[in-house]
Amino acid sequence: MRSALRAATGIGALGVALLAAPIPAHADGEYLRVTPSTVQAGFPIEIEGFCGNNVDQAAVKSDAFGVVTITSVLDPRTHRHLHRGTATIPTNKSPMAYPVTMTCPSNQTATTTLHVVNFNVPPKGPMTGGGGVAGNSLLTNAFTLVGVGGLALGSLLLLWRRKA
Repeated sequence: MRSALRAATGIGALGVALLAAPIPAHADGEYLRVTPSTVQAGFPIEIEGFCGNNVDQAAVKSDAFGVVTITSVLDPRTHRHLHRGTATIPTNKSPMAYPVTMTCPSNQTATTTLHVVNFNVPPKGPMTGGGGVAGNSLLTNAFTLVGVGGLALGSLLLLWRRKA
């Protein structure tokens, strides 16, 4: 009696597990991948997607780069048609996570996320120094030239005086 009860409980648990298993969203297995998934603004990304062996072009859209058309190529390893293309993130793009959506010719979609970072690096080092030499003004340059000239003239006079 107990073994029959255990068997019935096991079969019931197996049925619940099978019914609760996740079901794929699309039978064809559409997917979208961007490489790298985190990119500095101003740099390119590679886009790869799968649209169920469809050989027509697919559209990829994101606020990170606009709309890009990716073309179908035959993958020699898997003999499936993959969609590939590239996009470049504009240099002024704000750092954040951007959704990227691919629309297949069959109107199926796949979505992923692209993380954009933007390190605004100044084109030259910071202006440091002893106050007056930090700037790049005409007055600063004039004082520097007068100081260097005076030092050179003083050195020449000292040498001339030693010889005399």
